[in-house]
Amino acid sequence: MSDSQRLREHAAADTVAAGPRPGSYGHGGPEDSAEAIETEATALEASEDTGAATDHTVWSCVGNLTAVRSIRARVREFLERFEPPQHVLDDAELASSELATNALLHSRSGQTGGVMTLFIRSGRDRVRVAVADQGEKNQAPDSGDAGRTDNDDYGRGKLIIESCTTCSGEYWTDTTHVAWFEIDIHRAE
Repeated sequence: MSDSQRLREHAAADTVAAGPRPGSYGHGGPEDSAEAIETEATALEASEDTGAATDHTVWSCVGNLTAVRSIRARVREFLERFEPPQHVLDDAELASSELATNALLHSRSGQTGGVMTLFIRSGRDRVRVAVADQGEKNQAPDSGDAGRTDNDDYGRGKLIIESCTTCSGEYWTDTTHVAWFEIDIHRAE
């Protein structure tokens, strides 16, 4: 089953199970959630290379302080099944941690009621990990975060991701931001 199919099933189950939850996703309720996830699933479908994929998973979690640790652990646990070289495990874990941290710090996923979704796909020669968050953070008028002036404390995450991955990127929809990376697997024969 492709990432996009799993995402659609997850959205349908969430919408049915949750009932009305104003503000849980996007700007309104579950209908915004389903719309945002449908958009994300369509974007994933366009980028999927199902011929090379051997396994994949989709997992959502509440955007709180334990989310980064949970995402890091899920990535390591998932990838360990394929016995990739140790550096691939370490690099994927570190880069995943950076994606999750950025989602918490810079999106609505890190605010009360926030959620983020982890996508992992492993093929013979490549690992792909993506973290979808709920888009730009809602700023309180007196939050003091609207205009960061101390750039020394920000921006290292992207450098870390670039240094330990083969390629990385990000894209946006109306209500979702997705950051991703891929790591080539070169097994010692």
